Amino acid sequence: MWDHYLTALTAMLQPVNLLAILLGSLWGIIAGALPGISASMAVVLGIPFTFAMQPVTAFSMLVSIYCGAITGGSITAILFGIPGEPSAVCTVMEGHAMAKQGHAAKAMWIAIIASALGGLFSVFVMMAATPLIARFALAFGPAEYFALMMLGLSVVSSLSGGSLRKGFLSCLLGLFLATIGTDGITGAERFTFGTTILLGGINFVTAMVGLLAVSEVFLEAEQAFKENTTSAEYRGLSSEIPRWAEWRRHLGLLGWSSALGTVVGALPGAGATIASFLAYGEASRWSKEPEKFGHGSEEGLIAAEAANNASTGGSLTVLLALGIPGSNTTAMLLGAFMIHGLQAGPLLLVQRPDVVYGIFIAALLTNLLMILTMIWGIRLFLQLNRLPYSVFASVIMLLCVVGAFGVNNSVDDLFVMFIFGVLGYLMTKFDYPTAPAVLGLVLGDLAELSLRRGLILSLGDPSIFFTRPLSAALLLLALGALFYPLFRKRMGIPAES
Repeated sequence: MWDHYLTALTAMLQPVNLLAILLGSLWGIIAGALPGISASMAVVLGIPFTFAMQPVTAFSMLVSIYCGAITGGSITAILFGIPGEPSAVCTVMEGHAMAKQGHAAKAMWIAIIASALGGLFSVFVMMAATPLIARFALAFGPAEYFALMMLGLSVVSSLSGGSLRKGFLSCLLGLFLATIGTDGITGAERFTFGTTILLGGINFVTAMVGLLAVSEVFLEAEQAFKENTTSAEYRGLSSEIPRWAEWRRHLGLLGWSSALGTVVGALPGAGATIASFLAYGEASRWSKEPEKFGHGSEEGLIAAEAANNASTGGSLTVLLALGIPGSNTTAMLLGAFMIHGLQAGPLLLVQRPDVVYGIFIAALLTNLLMILTMIWGIRLFLQLNRLPYSVFASVIMLLCVVGAFGVNNSVDDLFVMFIFGVLGYLMTKFDYPTAPAVLGLVLGDLAELSLRRGLILSLGDPSIFFTRPLSAALLLLALGALFYPLFRKRMGIPAES
């Protein structure tokens, strides 16, 4: 195992991989800070630039974008009172209150350090847990893989927003789209309408870019860019650097918030938003000064930022070990694995250990370099924030067109992208979530193949999925995950975006 880490560290220290990590984390921070650009959208926009890269370099960049985007949401949350990411809502309540009291720099330092330490904690957990879980999952057969895909698809209940019915309809649309193309077992054409464009099925990149990025530009174009008028005075980070004595009394809070965030991040459908709310609530419950919460509490800011960044390691652990996406962003990463000819899950650790251990080291370096990239990101964002959204929309649309065309160097992919952009726009207008559709498209093919292979092995007897202990246990977990939104609604916790 240690030789894998040494090899991965040597690879990560190559200039091309370090540059990928730096650029990825910087783009993630800027995207996370900009309202209207989510972490999943940041990853989707980054995927086309990884086509010509080696898988290790590609996923170093994508993972650094993911980590950076979750951290970047604190910039607008503290300085302008706008959560760049949904997971930064608690940061707004405490960080922006501190900024309005004249302590914007101190709030930024607390957010940066808590984010980096929470992320590092979850990375070490990921490095220890992923090989163990993957080794256990190597015993999976078609029945277990089908049950695992059902567990992954059960995440749809947590990505559905306010309506489970609309979420399931969106997921069913994604599952239908996954059947388009050539049958993986018989080789027959399905829903291709006699054209060669759809023989290979719906391309993940064009679909995700259309549903998430293009549709978002269409939606934002309907309204004028809202300039924030409640920004706090910002004098630079050097004005209020927290001392060790201030951090020492918060080490326990930092530790258990990171642990809670890692565990919540590993739960399918939970993610950074729920992790930050739970940690914030527990910090308020056990605080000696609960009256400060909502008025600039350092404890609340530390808990929220440590937990939401720790959730990235938990989500990546489940994605790498089992191939289950725990949130919108990890669903995009799952699609990226398929684009690069890889299948996230237990076999990945055996077939491509260089990629898995490379991701470990990339996540570690990203969190170590987070302070440097956040300083750059804050300065860049303060300059970018002077531009109207029309400029951002134009750049985003240009990136979408270049990325979709670069998949196969085909104009046909552009038509597909814009069709999905209009589809995503209409779904959002009628309150149908797009994330379940992406999830169904990503997991649908493997779920169908595993189901049919299991039935072939059992000579058509469906009881194989319920009589094998591990398969039955996974199906029960999937059933439990479907009822999770009821618990979330009762607790008053918002859904992950």
